[in-house]
Amino acid sequence: MADCGCAERHEDGARAVDSTAWDGNAAISTCAKANSPASCYGSICAGRKSGDPSLQASWALPHHKTAGGPPNAAGVRAALGRVGQTQGLTNAAAARRHLEAHMRAISGSDVKSDEHPTANLVRGVYPLQMRDDGTGAMPTLHGHFAVFDEWTEIDSFFEGRFMERLDPASMDRTFAEERDGMRVLFQHGRDPQVGMKPLGPINVLEAQKAGAYYEAPMLDTSYNRDLLPGLRAKQYGASFRFSVLGEKWDRKPPRSKHNPDGLPERTITDASVMEFGPVTFPAYKSATAGVRSLTDDYLLSVLGGDPDRARDLIDHLTGMPGARSAAGEEHDDRPGNGVAPHPFDDPEALRLLLRAQGVQL
Repeated sequence: MADCGCAERHEDGARAVDSTAWDGNAAISTCAKANSPASCYGSICAGRKSGDPSLQASWALPHHKTAGGPPNAAGVRAALGRVGQTQGLTNAAAARRHLEAHMRAISGSDVKSDEHPTANLVRGVYPLQMRDDGTGAMPTLHGHFAVFDEWTEIDSFFEGRFMERLDPASMDRTFAEERDGMRVLFQHGRDPQVGMKPLGPINVLEAQKAGAYYEAPMLDTSYNRDLLPGLRAKQYGASFRFSVLGEKWDRKPPRSKHNPDGLPERTITDASVMEFGPVTFPAYKSATAGVRSLTDDYLLSVLGGDPDRARDLIDHLTGMPGARSAAGEEHDDRPGNGVAPHPFDDPEALRLLLRAQGVQL
């Protein structure tokens, strides 16, 4: 992908931002008529797929209306929210960094994304709520999968240690613009039996004073009926996976009742929710109720489901030649240069995470 250089120009504030209405289909369709379609696609898209670069199917995540034009604010938000959902990307990590650079300029965030990850984050609330009338009909999952304006300590090998809260308006945009793409999944779609099958339609989705409220009547399917005993026994928590598109940080807050250690504080102002649903909640030493970061558990499940990628990463961490280096390929993480998409793009974060799980390197 031809890098438009906008990430660098954003850093010094030299590039404008387009705040007009966004139409991704209209933006990407203009490149088909350009004198050099490949160059045009490379200028407006962050995502690269394999194939002929002159074809639209080889590109994804448009966020500029025109080649050489400024990034569109709504387009950047939409593209960043779809990075983890777009299949076939060859440069997912680089595309995310490219979009996050735009997003920092748009939101005015003073925290770089490499300090604290912003994509594929997972939070959980225990317990999950279910409404069952006892007639034999399928029950309805409901409740708040996210809590607003409540400080939570995030203590994660992958994310770091800090305090976090969700602004009451943090999900207004994602509920309005991305609801049709959200799904209610079991174990974030990682369960070997249920997989990505939806548990039910989202009939209610709204921001209430307490948090993000939903109602999802369960479909009458065999895989859902297999889940009912555990649900009725309250063996599951509710969890959601999201990306941070807007955030505000206080790097040196005073010690307080909610933050006795004076940890950095993040307020999420814009979250892009991909999916939510019941999960097997990990055991904790402290109280069973409350909000938890489950990002480490989710990423480990992803790693465990991709043994080839796991082997390459562990080879890299132990200093042994991995599959990519053995093939003589050079590492180039610019957009469009063939970086395999995977949540683990920071070797040190993975090293800590593996050690925490008892893997000795």
